Amino acid sequence: MQEDMKLSVIPPPEKSARSVWPPAIVAILLVWVFYFFTKTGVGLIIADGWQYIDQRAVVMAFGIALSLLIVVILEAAWNWPVWAKIILIVVLACVVAIPYAAFNWLLLFYLEGDLDQWLLTMMASWGQSAHLYLAITVVIVATQYSTSLLAREERMHAMETAARTLELRALRYQVNPHFLFNVLNSVAALVSDDERDRAQTMLANLAAYYRTSLTLDPMADVTLKEEIAAQLLYIEIERVRFPDRLAVEINIPPELETVLVPSLILQPIVENSVKHSVATSSGQVLLAISAKAEGDNLKIIISDRVSDSELRDRSQSSGTSTGLRNVRARLNSRFGEAARVNSTPTATGYETTLVFPVEQP
Repeated sequence: MQEDMKLSVIPPPEKSARSVWPPAIVAILLVWVFYFFTKTGVGLIIADGWQYIDQRAVVMAFGIALSLLIVVILEAAWNWPVWAKIILIVVLACVVAIPYAAFNWLLLFYLEGDLDQWLLTMMASWGQSAHLYLAITVVIVATQYSTSLLAREERMHAMETAARTLELRALRYQVNPHFLFNVLNSVAALVSDDERDRAQTMLANLAAYYRTSLTLDPMADVTLKEEIAAQLLYIEIERVRFPDRLAVEINIPPELETVLVPSLILQPIVENSVKHSVATSSGQVLLAISAKAEGDNLKIIISDRVSDSELRDRSQSSGTSTGLRNVRARLNSRFGEAARVNSTPTATGYETTLVFPVEQP
Protein backbone atom coordinates (compact mmCIF):
# COMPACT_ATOMS: atom_id res chain seq x y z
CA MET A 1 0.00 0.00 0.00
CA GLN A 2 2.87 2.38 0.84
CA GLU A 3 4.50 1.73 -2.54
CA ASP A 4 1.20 2.42 -4.32
CA MET A 5 1.03 5.77 -2.58
CA LYS A 6 4.57 6.62 -3.67
CA LEU A 7 3.86 5.72 -7.27
CA SER A 8 0.89 8.10 -7.45
CA VAL A 9 3.05 11.19 -7.77
CA ILE A 10 1.72 11.91 -11.27
CA PRO A 11 -1.42 14.00 -10.77
CA PRO A 12 -4.46 13.00 -12.82
CA PRO A 13 -5.38 15.40 -15.63
CA GLU A 14 -8.42 16.78 -13.84
CA LYS A 15 -6.30 17.79 -10.84
CA SER A 16 -3.35 19.21 -12.78
CA ALA A 17 -5.50 21.75 -14.67
CA ARG A 18 -5.11 25.29 -13.35
CA SER A 19 -8.08 27.64 -13.01
CA VAL A 20 -7.97 30.52 -15.48
CA TRP A 21 -10.08 32.77 -13.26
CA PRO A 22 -7.46 34.24 -10.87
CA PRO A 23 -5.05 35.38 -13.61
CA ALA A 24 -7.93 36.41 -15.89
CA ILE A 25 -9.47 38.61 -13.18
CA VAL A 26 -6.11 40.24 -12.49
CA ALA A 27 -5.53 40.85 -16.22
CA ILE A 28 -9.02 42.33 -16.67
CA LEU A 29 -8.62 44.66 -13.68
CA LEU A 30 -5.23 45.84 -14.94
CA VAL A 31 -6.65 46.64 -18.39
CA TRP A 32 -9.60 48.55 -16.94
CA VAL A 33 -7.49 50.45 -14.41
CA PHE A 34 -5.14 51.45 -17.23
CA TYR A 35 -8.13 52.52 -19.36
CA PHE A 36 -9.68 54.49 -16.48
CA PHE A 37 -6.54 56.47 -15.68
CA THR A 38 -5.66 57.19 -19.29
CA LYS A 39 -9.19 58.48 -20.00
CA THR A 40 -9.16 60.54 -16.84
CA GLY A 41 -5.66 61.85 -17.57
CA VAL A 42 -6.61 62.92 -21.10
CA GLY A 43 -9.73 64.55 -19.70
CA LEU A 44 -7.67 66.56 -17.24
CA ILE A 45 -5.46 67.83 -20.07
CA ILE A 46 -8.11 68.87 -22.59
CA ALA A 47 -11.08 69.56 -20.30
CA ASP A 48 -12.41 69.18 -16.80
CA GLY A 49 -11.49 65.52 -16.32
CA TRP A 50 -13.12 65.29 -12.90
CA GLN A 51 -16.55 66.21 -14.23
CA TYR A 52 -17.67 62.66 -15.09
CA ILE A 53 -15.30 60.64 -12.90
CA ASP A 54 -18.08 59.12 -10.80
CA GLN A 55 -20.09 58.13 -13.89
CA ARG A 56 -16.91 56.76 -15.49
CA ALA A 57 -16.27 54.57 -12.44
CA VAL A 58 -19.81 53.13 -12.69
CA VAL A 59 -19.36 52.50 -16.42
CA MET A 60 -16.02 50.77 -15.71
CA ALA A 61 -17.68 48.45 -13.17
CA PHE A 62 -20.28 47.52 -15.80
CA GLY A 63 -17.47 46.94 -18.30
CA ILE A 64 -15.65 44.63 -15.87
CA ALA A 65 -18.84 42.57 -15.45
CA LEU A 66 -19.09 42.20 -19.24
CA SER A 67 -15.43 41.19 -19.37
CA LEU A 68 -16.06 38.40 -16.86
CA LEU A 69 -18.89 37.20 -19.10
CA ILE A 70 -16.34 36.95 -21.93
CA VAL A 71 -14.21 34.67 -19.73
CA VAL A 72 -17.18 32.34 -19.25
CA ILE A 73 -17.85 32.21 -23.00
CA LEU A 74 -14.20 31.63 -23.92
CA GLU A 75 -13.90 28.87 -21.32
CA ALA A 76 -16.89 27.12 -22.89
CA ALA A 77 -15.23 27.43 -26.32
CA TRP A 78 -11.82 26.19 -25.17
CA ASN A 79 -11.86 23.11 -27.41
CA TRP A 80 -12.86 25.01 -30.54
CA PRO A 81 -10.50 25.09 -33.53
CA VAL A 82 -8.13 28.06 -33.75
CA TRP A 83 -9.92 29.62 -36.72
CA ALA A 84 -13.23 29.41 -34.87
CA LYS A 85 -11.70 31.07 -31.82
CA ILE A 86 -10.40 33.95 -33.93
CA ILE A 87 -13.88 34.53 -35.34
CA LEU A 88 -15.35 34.27 -31.84
CA ILE A 89 -12.89 36.88 -30.51
CA VAL A 90 -13.92 39.40 -33.16
CA VAL A 91 -17.64 38.66 -32.74
CA LEU A 92 -17.46 38.92 -28.94
CA ALA A 93 -15.63 42.26 -29.14
CA CYS A 94 -18.31 43.67 -31.47
CA VAL A 95 -21.31 42.24 -29.61
CA VAL A 96 -20.20 43.00 -26.04
CA ALA A 97 -19.32 46.55 -27.10
CA ILE A 98 -23.01 47.21 -27.86
CA PRO A 99 -24.40 47.08 -24.28
CA TYR A 100 -21.28 48.78 -22.97
CA ALA A 101 -21.56 51.66 -25.48
CA ALA A 102 -25.29 51.98 -24.77
CA PHE A 103 -24.73 52.10 -21.02
CA ASN A 104 -21.89 54.57 -21.46
CA TRP A 105 -24.03 56.82 -23.64
CA LEU A 106 -26.99 56.56 -21.30
CA LEU A 107 -25.00 57.52 -18.22
CA LEU A 108 -22.69 60.15 -19.66
CA PHE A 109 -24.88 61.82 -22.26
CA TYR A 110 -28.55 61.05 -21.79
CA LEU A 111 -28.57 61.91 -18.10
CA GLU A 112 -26.83 65.19 -18.94
CA GLY A 113 -29.53 66.04 -21.45
CA ASP A 114 -27.15 66.13 -24.43
CA LEU A 115 -29.23 64.38 -27.11
CA ASP A 116 -27.79 66.15 -30.14
CA GLN A 117 -26.48 63.72 -32.73
CA TRP A 118 -27.10 60.84 -30.34
CA LEU A 119 -26.77 58.20 -33.07
CA LEU A 120 -23.36 59.49 -34.14
CA THR A 121 -22.29 59.64 -30.50
CA MET A 122 -23.51 56.08 -29.95
CA MET A 123 -21.64 54.79 -33.02
CA ALA A 124 -18.43 56.53 -31.96
CA SER A 125 -18.76 55.09 -28.48
CA TRP A 126 -19.38 51.61 -29.92
CA GLY A 127 -16.27 51.86 -32.14
CA GLN A 128 -14.07 52.78 -29.21
CA SER A 129 -15.66 50.09 -27.05
CA ALA A 130 -15.18 47.42 -29.74
CA HIS A 131 -11.45 48.16 -29.87
CA LEU A 132 -11.27 48.07 -26.07
CA TYR A 133 -13.06 44.72 -25.86
CA LEU A 134 -11.00 43.28 -28.68
CA ALA A 135 -7.91 44.00 -26.58
CA ILE A 136 -9.57 42.58 -23.44
CA THR A 137 -10.65 39.41 -25.28
CA VAL A 138 -7.15 38.87 -26.65
CA VAL A 139 -5.70 39.33 -23.16
CA ILE A 140 -8.15 36.75 -21.78
CA VAL A 141 -7.23 34.23 -24.50
CA ALA A 142 -3.53 34.82 -23.80
CA THR A 143 -4.20 34.21 -20.12
CA GLN A 144 -6.00 30.97 -20.97
CA TYR A 145 -3.12 29.66 -23.03
CA SER A 146 -0.55 30.75 -20.43
CA THR A 147 -2.49 28.96 -17.70
CA SER A 148 -2.79 25.83 -19.83
CA LEU A 149 0.93 25.92 -20.61
CA LEU A 150 1.82 26.24 -16.92
CA ALA A 151 -0.45 23.30 -16.07
CA ARG A 152 1.17 21.22 -18.80
CA GLU A 153 4.67 22.12 -17.59
CA GLU A 154 3.70 21.18 -14.03
CA ARG A 155 2.39 17.83 -15.23
CA MET A 156 5.52 17.18 -17.30
CA HIS A 157 7.67 18.06 -14.30
CA ALA A 158 5.64 15.67 -12.14
CA MET A 159 6.05 12.92 -14.74
CA GLU A 160 9.80 13.51 -14.96
CA THR A 161 10.05 13.46 -11.18
CA ALA A 162 8.05 10.22 -11.04
CA ALA A 163 10.24 8.61 -13.70
CA ARG A 164 13.38 9.69 -11.85
CA THR A 165 11.96 8.38 -8.58
CA LEU A 166 11.12 5.02 -10.14
CA GLU A 167 14.57 4.80 -11.70
CA LEU A 168 16.30 5.53 -8.39
CA ARG A 169 14.09 3.02 -6.58
CA ALA A 170 14.82 0.33 -9.18
CA LEU A 171 18.56 0.99 -8.98
CA ARG A 172 18.47 0.91 -5.19
CA TYR A 173 16.60 -2.42 -5.18
CA GLN A 174 19.23 -3.97 -7.46
CA VAL A 175 21.65 -3.93 -4.52
CA ASN A 176 19.85 -6.44 -2.30
CA PRO A 177 19.44 -9.37 -4.77
CA HIS A 178 23.05 -8.99 -5.94
CA PHE A 179 24.33 -8.92 -2.38
CA LEU A 180 22.11 -11.82 -1.28
CA PHE A 181 23.34 -13.96 -4.18
CA ASN A 182 26.96 -13.43 -3.14
CA VAL A 183 26.35 -14.14 0.55
CA LEU A 184 24.32 -17.29 -0.11
CA ASN A 185 27.14 -18.56 -2.31
CA SER A 186 29.51 -17.96 0.58
CA VAL A 187 27.19 -19.83 2.97
CA ALA A 188 26.96 -22.71 0.53
CA ALA A 189 30.76 -22.84 0.31
CA LEU A 190 31.09 -22.94 4.09
CA VAL A 191 28.48 -25.70 4.39
CA SER A 192 30.20 -27.77 1.71
CA ASP A 193 33.48 -27.37 3.64
CA ASP A 194 31.68 -28.67 6.75
CA GLU A 195 32.08 -25.31 8.55
CA ARG A 196 28.55 -25.15 9.84
CA ASP A 197 29.32 -22.89 12.81
CA ARG A 198 30.79 -20.22 10.54
CA ALA A 199 27.88 -20.63 8.13
CA GLN A 200 25.43 -20.20 11.00
CA THR A 201 27.25 -17.04 12.14
CA MET A 202 27.14 -15.66 8.61
CA LEU A 203 23.39 -16.33 8.33
CA ALA A 204 22.78 -14.61 11.68
CA ASN A 205 24.74 -11.58 10.50
CA LEU A 206 22.86 -11.69 7.21
CA ALA A 207 19.55 -11.59 9.09
CA ALA A 208 20.76 -8.59 11.10
CA TYR A 209 21.91 -6.87 7.93
CA TYR A 210 18.58 -7.32 6.17
CA ARG A 211 16.70 -6.28 9.28
CA THR A 212 18.57 -2.99 9.04
CA SER A 213 18.59 -2.46 5.27
CA LEU A 214 14.97 -3.41 4.59
CA THR A 215 13.70 -0.87 7.11
CA LEU A 216 15.30 1.90 5.05
CA ASP A 217 13.17 3.76 2.54
CA PRO A 218 14.94 3.15 -0.81
CA MET A 219 14.43 6.82 -1.65
CA ALA A 220 15.52 8.13 1.74
CA ASP A 221 18.97 9.42 2.61
CA VAL A 222 20.95 8.30 5.62
CA THR A 223 23.78 9.95 7.47
CA LEU A 224 27.29 8.99 6.48
CA LYS A 225 27.72 7.45 9.94
CA GLU A 226 24.70 5.20 9.35
CA GLU A 227 25.95 4.24 5.89
CA ILE A 228 29.35 3.25 7.30
CA ALA A 229 27.63 1.24 10.04
CA ALA A 230 25.68 -0.69 7.39
CA GLN A 231 28.90 -1.45 5.51
CA LEU A 232 30.60 -2.62 8.69
CA LEU A 233 27.71 -5.00 9.26
CA TYR A 234 28.24 -6.40 5.76
CA ILE A 235 31.99 -6.66 6.38
CA GLU A 236 31.29 -8.68 9.53
CA ILE A 237 29.34 -11.11 7.35
CA GLU A 238 32.29 -11.53 5.00
CA ARG A 239 34.78 -11.63 7.87
CA VAL A 240 33.28 -15.00 8.84
CA ARG A 241 34.40 -16.26 5.46
CA PHE A 242 37.79 -14.48 5.48
CA PRO A 243 38.72 -14.09 9.17
CA ASP A 244 42.44 -13.55 8.57
CA ARG A 245 42.34 -11.81 5.23
CA LEU A 246 39.95 -8.91 5.72
CA ALA A 247 41.11 -5.83 7.65
CA VAL A 248 39.19 -2.57 7.83
CA GLU A 249 40.22 1.05 8.29
CA ILE A 250 37.62 3.82 8.62
CA ASN A 251 38.61 7.50 8.53
CA ILE A 252 35.54 9.75 8.74
CA PRO A 253 35.92 13.23 10.30
CA PRO A 254 33.33 13.83 13.05
CA GLU A 255 31.95 16.90 11.25
CA LEU A 256 31.03 14.75 8.24
CA GLU A 257 29.22 12.00 10.14
CA THR A 258 25.88 13.80 9.82
CA VAL A 259 26.18 14.48 6.08
CA LEU A 260 23.37 12.83 4.14
CA VAL A 261 24.16 10.23 1.47
CA PRO A 262 21.96 7.86 -0.60
CA SER A 263 21.31 4.70 1.40
CA LEU A 264 23.63 1.74 0.64
CA ILE A 265 25.46 3.75 -2.02
CA LEU A 266 28.78 2.20 -0.87
CA GLN A 267 27.52 -1.38 -0.80
CA PRO A 268 28.40 -2.40 -4.41
CA ILE A 269 31.89 -0.90 -4.12
CA VAL A 270 32.65 -2.67 -0.84
CA GLU A 271 31.34 -5.89 -2.39
CA ASN A 272 33.68 -5.43 -5.34
CA SER A 273 36.64 -5.08 -3.00
CA VAL A 274 35.74 -8.27 -1.19
CA LYS A 275 35.08 -10.18 -4.39
CA HIS A 276 38.04 -9.00 -6.48
CA SER A 277 40.69 -8.48 -3.78
CA VAL A 278 39.96 -10.36 -0.57
CA ALA A 279 38.56 -13.50 -2.21
CA THR A 280 41.44 -13.73 -4.69
CA SER A 281 44.29 -13.05 -2.25
CA SER A 282 46.03 -15.40 0.13
CA GLY A 283 47.34 -12.58 2.31
CA GLN A 284 45.63 -9.82 4.23
CA VAL A 285 43.75 -7.09 2.35
CA LEU A 286 43.13 -3.71 3.97
CA LEU A 287 39.77 -2.23 3.02
CA ALA A 288 39.90 1.51 3.72
CA ILE A 289 36.99 3.97 3.65
CA SER A 290 37.66 7.68 4.10
CA ALA A 291 35.76 10.90 3.52
CA LYS A 292 36.54 14.58 3.28
CA ALA A 293 34.82 17.80 2.25
CA GLU A 294 35.83 19.54 -0.96
CA GLY A 295 34.03 22.86 -1.10
CA ASP A 296 30.32 22.06 -1.37
CA ASN A 297 31.02 18.42 -2.25
CA LEU A 298 31.61 15.27 -0.27
CA LYS A 299 34.45 13.02 -1.43
CA ILE A 300 34.40 9.37 -0.35
CA ILE A 301 37.33 7.09 -1.15
CA ILE A 302 37.06 3.29 -0.95
CA SER A 303 40.31 1.44 -1.53
CA ASP A 304 41.65 -2.05 -1.06
CA ARG A 305 45.35 -2.62 -0.51
CA VAL A 306 46.96 -6.04 -0.74
CA SER A 307 50.31 -6.93 0.81
CA ASP A 308 53.46 -6.53 -1.28
CA SER A 309 53.72 -10.27 -1.76
CA GLU A 310 50.25 -10.29 -3.28
CA LEU A 311 50.80 -7.61 -5.96
CA ARG A 312 49.32 -8.75 -9.22
CA ASP A 313 47.95 -7.48 -12.48
CA ARG A 314 44.90 -5.31 -11.81
CA SER A 315 44.54 -4.01 -15.36
CA GLN A 316 41.07 -5.43 -15.71
CA SER A 317 38.86 -2.67 -14.39
CA SER A 318 36.01 -3.58 -12.08
CA GLY A 319 34.40 -0.39 -13.30
CA THR A 320 32.52 -2.45 -15.86
CA SER A 321 30.78 -4.42 -13.08
CA THR A 322 27.06 -4.20 -12.49
CA GLY A 323 27.57 -2.81 -8.99
CA LEU A 324 29.71 0.13 -10.07
CA ARG A 325 27.39 0.95 -12.96
CA ASN A 326 24.56 0.96 -10.44
CA VAL A 327 26.41 3.47 -8.24
CA ARG A 328 27.14 5.74 -11.22
CA ALA A 329 23.54 5.58 -12.40
CA ARG A 330 22.12 6.36 -8.95
CA LEU A 331 24.39 9.36 -8.40
CA ASN A 332 23.92 10.70 -11.93
CA SER A 333 20.15 10.37 -11.64
CA ARG A 334 20.17 12.10 -8.27
CA PHE A 335 22.80 14.82 -8.73
CA GLY A 336 23.35 15.00 -12.50
CA GLU A 337 26.72 16.34 -13.64
CA ALA A 338 27.53 17.46 -10.10
CA ALA A 339 28.34 13.83 -9.20
CA ARG A 340 31.48 11.96 -10.27
CA VAL A 341 32.57 8.35 -9.86
CA ASN A 342 36.16 7.38 -10.64
CA SER A 343 37.47 3.85 -10.27
CA THR A 344 41.12 3.09 -11.02
CA PRO A 345 43.72 0.42 -10.24
CA THR A 346 46.60 1.37 -7.97
CA ALA A 347 49.99 -0.13 -7.30
CA THR A 348 48.67 -2.09 -4.32
CA GLY A 349 45.04 -2.66 -5.20
CA TYR A 350 42.07 -0.66 -6.35
CA GLU A 351 40.58 2.73 -5.48
CA THR A 352 37.11 4.15 -6.14
CA THR A 353 36.23 7.79 -5.53
CA LEU A 354 32.71 9.20 -5.19
CA VAL A 355 32.13 12.96 -5.33
CA PHE A 356 28.68 14.52 -4.95
CA PRO A 357 27.09 17.61 -3.35
CA VAL A 358 26.97 17.72 0.44
CA GLU A 359 23.52 17.61 2.01
CA GLN A 360 23.04 18.25 5.72
CA PRO A 361 20.06 16.74 7.60
